[in-house]
Amino acid sequence: MRLFAGLCALVVLSLAMPMPEAGSNPPNAVPFETARKVALTLAANEFPGAKLGTAIPYLDEDGNTVAWMFHFRTDGKAFPGYDQVAADVQAERLTLTPNTDVSRWRSRYAHILVSARRDRAPVIRFGYGTSEYYAIAARAEARARQTLGSDARLSRVYFISPSTYLEFANGSGKSAVFSEHFERTWDSRAAFTGYVTGARAQYRQQHPGEEEAAAGYESSRWDHVFDPKTAGLSETFVPDYGLAPFYDWSYGCTPTSGAMVCGYVDRFQKSGRLVQWYFQRYDAVEGETDWQIPYVQRECAIEMLTDTSYGGTSFNFISNGLFQVGYGHGYTAWSVTNTMGNSGNDWAWATITSQINAGHAMIWSAGWESHSLACFGYRTDDKYVYVHNTWWAPAEWWAHSGGGQSHVAAVTPDAGDVHNLRLTYPLGDTLYNHTGAGEVFYVGDTVRITWESGTPATTVDIDISTDGGRNWDAAAAGVADSGAYHWYVPPSVPTCDSVRLRLYQYNGSTLTSADGTFGCFHTRREPLPPPQVAPPNGLPIRSDSLPVVLTVDSVKAACDSIHFKLVQGTDTLWEQNGSSAHCPLPDSMFVYNKIYKWIVRGYNQWGWGPWSTAWSFRIIQSGVEEVTPVAVAPAFSVPAVNRLASRSVQFDVRAGAPGGRVIVYDALGSVVRELAVAQPSRLSWDMTDAAGRPVAAGLYFARLTGGESQPTAKLVLLD
Repeated sequence: MRLFAGLCALVVLSLAMPMPEAGSNPPNAVPFETARKVALTLAANEFPGAKLGTAIPYLDEDGNTVAWMFHFRTDGKAFPGYDQVAADVQAERLTLTPNTDVSRWRSRYAHILVSARRDRAPVIRFGYGTSEYYAIAARAEARARQTLGSDARLSRVYFISPSTYLEFANGSGKSAVFSEHFERTWDSRAAFTGYVTGARAQYRQQHPGEEEAAAGYESSRWDHVFDPKTAGLSETFVPDYGLAPFYDWSYGCTPTSGAMVCGYVDRFQKSGRLVQWYFQRYDAVEGETDWQIPYVQRECAIEMLTDTSYGGTSFNFISNGLFQVGYGHGYTAWSVTNTMGNSGNDWAWATITSQINAGHAMIWSAGWESHSLACFGYRTDDKYVYVHNTWWAPAEWWAHSGGGQSHVAAVTPDAGDVHNLRLTYPLGDTLYNHTGAGEVFYVGDTVRITWESGTPATTVDIDISTDGGRNWDAAAAGVADSGAYHWYVPPSVPTCDSVRLRLYQYNGSTLTSADGTFGCFHTRREPLPPPQVAPPNGLPIRSDSLPVVLTVDSVKAACDSIHFKLVQGTDTLWEQNGSSAHCPLPDSMFVYNKIYKWIVRGYNQWGWGPWSTAWSFRIIQSGVEEVTPVAVAPAFSVPAVNRLASRSVQFDVRAGAPGGRVIVYDALGSVVRELAVAQPSRLSWDMTDAAGRPVAAGLYFARLTGGESQPTAKLVLLD
């Protein structure tokens, strides 16, 4: 029996991504309305005032619905369509920085995953943010279309607790299944179900009776799911848990979780040699560049013997690997508590609570599908662990139990060192897994590098990398540990967008701590275009306000000469080249109501920099009232967009046909992104390509397909 009836009770939303199919009733099924009531009850306590949005069915390998992912809008507003939610999620991720207090971080959305079976935990996990349906389905769809064709659509979301997998199918019945980080792909439904069936059989053989014991435990929780919450419900965290780091998935979930634990110990438990610098690497598993990876994450992958071809790590190597990382950095009193959890010891609940009570962060692994997370807290009496996930939601609550084993690797740091350096400037691009937004320094400038030391040591060495952290050269050695150093950017530094610094602190000859820029910053030889100030871009100038004086910001010009150019079409009408930040134009050259454009560039000892984007103006006659023509709304339009100030492009689709698509092309005609049109509306694009990478500034074209005509609009992305 299909579970469509429950879905009809939900608000009907405009979805650009298809709703995956609902499956059959599983054994020990929980009615949809009961699951919905569980989600609404929890949301009322955790996210007061939240409004229910979509409910996504999660299926097992047999096509049974085993869970429902409920999404909520937390600010009390109506839950929007798919494209808007997906754009909001991407924008919110960019608000995460190294100093974000995750305990105070709030999203406009929340999610609650409720089991559809009585033999699974009633609430499997919950927290702010959304699920993979909004976070990665569009990227997965782009991958699916590379093999299945342009008609590939989301067909199923599988939940093999606690991991999810996305299935796409085309019109001819072919399908492909992707894991959350694309570390594994199956080219058919049969191949995927065969893999899961085999894995389950192997687990049952190795751990006989474990699934049955877990099922009995979870069924008893369902008996009390609507009981009033007792006064004993409480939350316990390690100190300063809100500032524990959140790193992007790279190498695997276990080394990523290990790096977050090491990052917490480094920052708050006097172990400043653990996270020494950050670097960027291409992640072949996900098919993207990871821009801000701490080097200790790589060390964890090496010591834990992680299979980086797909990110898997055996329980057998987690604790010893974590121990070797700390010991290798000279923390000889560092120890790791290692406990396997199962139904016989309440999934190591006593170890979890005692270690958190002692202030010890840990890697917590849900062994029923070998996923690891960084754990910084717990709550009773409903028994949830507070984790930093390695996916798209920075912090969540997860049920401590499941149909399998768990594993705890909790770090007891040694006494550490009172000398604990922390770089404060420059930090580079601090936006989450992002590049392009760091500081800009010019060759020949003097930059004031600053840091905090706790208790100052003796000296600091400063290194520089111009390839994103892969290779390093000395920038300054033996600098006094005073908290600041004036660094002259030497001529040997090239124009580069992947520059990083790292600082090593020494007390005498002993290395006490280290730190580095979180993201990349930029170095320039030739100057950037001087910022344009006046006349205002796109606005008319009255004839009684003449003369027109082109003006740039002289303070931010950072150049020796400024080259102004006034153009109309392909003709250059006026040029001025000199030191002045002002360029007056003769009145006699203008014709009323014609459009004029101007550009500017700067010159320094290294030569001329690039031209700016064009600003425009026109002259209107004073005393003559302009008649504004009645605007006829085009079928399809889009404005110019500043990439840094805006998080998305809003396409105005007034004649969209259901099933149509907006196709974005770059200036060379290559397809950048495809967006589905559900109905005439404003359609959001997050300015990323099909692989989820931010696109560069420049000229793009967007074409609306699906109707009798296929209108095209020009789109300019500005920096």
